[in-house]
This record gives sequence, C-alpha cells and structure tokens, in this order.
Amino acid sequence: MSDERRVELYCDGTKVVGLLGLPKTVSSPRPAVVFCVGFSLVKEVWLLGFARRLRAAGYVTLNIDYRTFGESGGEPRCRLAPRMQVEDVRAALSYLETVPEVDAARLGVFGVSLGGTIAAGAAAADRRVKAGVSVAAPGDLERIWSESPKWQSFRAKIHEARKLYRATGEASYVAVEKLLANDPETVALIKEEQKQHPRWRLEVTFESLEDLTQFSAERGLEKSRGMLFIHPGEDVLVGKRESESMYAAAGEPKKLVTLEGMRHVEVYAGKRAFEPVCAEMIEWFGAQL
Repeated sequence: MSDERRVELYCDGTKVVGLLGLPKTVSSPRPAVVFCVGFSLVKEVWLLGFARRLRAAGYVTLNIDYRTFGESGGEPRCRLAPRMQVEDVRAALSYLETVPEVDAARLGVFGVSLGGTIAAGAAAADRRVKAGVSVAAPGDLERIWSESPKWQSFRAKIHEARKLYRATGEASYVAVEKLLANDPETVALIKEEQKQHPRWRLEVTFESLEDLTQFSAERGLEKSRGMLFIHPGEDVLVGKRESESMYAAAGEPKKLVTLEGMRHVEVYAGKRAFEPVCAEMIEWFGAQL
C-alpha cells in the first residue's frame, strides 16, 4: 500500500492536476518518475497500474492530466499538442523537485503509446531526466500516417481546420476511434474502459493533429540519457520500427526490448504484456536511477 493524493501544479499559468504517489515507507529521499498518458487518455486510465508497481519498489510517482484533458485546465478541451504536453511533463518534474520525499537528482519518465512519445520528447528536452521508458510508441506519427493512400487529402483537411481555428478560435473534433481504426482490438478496449472514466472524452481537436504530425520524438533524442524502448513484436497500431528508429537516435545508455508475439492492446494493465513491461521498467530504473 502507498499514499496517493491529488495535487495541483502549473504550466505557463494553467493548472495541471496530478496524482502523487509515495511509497508506504520513505526512509530517505527517493527517485521519482512522471507517468505520461497516451492518445486522449486521462491520468486514472491504465498507467496507474504501472505507477503502483513502481511505488512498491520504492519510487515516488506522479501521474498527470495534460492541459485541456481530464481535471487540468486549458481551452479548447482535448487539444492534443505534443510540444505542450512535453512542457506539462517538464512542469511535473519541477513540481517533484519541491517534494521533500524526492531526490531531485534522480528523476525519470515513463509512457505508453503516444505517452511514450511524450516521455522520449521530455527526455530529449530536459537534462533533469536521468532515465526514461517508452513503450509501444511512435517516434514520428506523420511517418506512420503518410503510408495511407488517403493521407494527402486527410492532411489537407487538417490544414483547413487549423486555418479556421486560427481565424475564429473555433475547434472541431475528430473521434479517437476513427484515428485508431487500424487496430480494432485497442479501439474496443478504449471504448469499454472509457465507461468507467467520465472525464475521458474519446475525441481530440481536429486542428491539433497538425501539431501531432509535426512533432518527432527523435529530434534531439541524442541528448537523452538512459532510455529504454519496449515494443510488442506484433503491434499493428504502431510498428516496431518506430521504437527501433528512436533507439537508433537516442543517446547512451540505451536498450531496446521486443515483446515477441505481443500486440499493442496487450501492454495495458491486466493484459499479457503488463508483467514483462513492469519487470523491464523496474530493472531499468533500478540501474539508471
């Protein structure tokens, strides 16, 4: 058991809400890890299982809602801007530096799917990140989506939505189900899980997809330290080459693990890949932090 409490911090003047978790016994300042949620998710979904497992190993954890999602502030709601989310993670790192139970010299990040992209981006941007774990994450979403024969027309629609947003402030929305349609298993899990989390909206602003496709976690990743990349071998939503590409770009030390025979949906709590990911996570943070 551990102490888990709601906390508030601020990024560029906007409130960010998180769940701070402390190990049951803290005999000295402990290493701490920020958990980065994925595509449209809120802090209560899936990653709390990883955080609780890490706390049992003696770490302080912080799960956050990015700005415009969940309990955090910001408008328009559900704006999926990776650069902004990286800054939210950096604000969370700054918050952890103020927590008495935290050793500010031993900070890490962890993320799954798009959260793994954000974790890698934070590791590239912030030298305070001494170790990171990125699971089943895209290094560059435009690289993935551009393989679709409908990509050019879809990108044109995104650009028009951005022009409208800049001219009028009006945001239109696109369903998460549509954007992840090539992986029906993951979509089905998301739709079922969302019923338990009323703050989780299965949509994002259409115009913010321009930010999403312009963001590459690989840029600057050579500045990272201590990155572990884990990828399911049979992932149809995010191909294994994405983690391979980020691994190639990352600075040392680094490690790449393939979960043979696993699919994207199996990474999450209660699924087949959860335990292997937890084992790799605890071993990696133990070595690096």
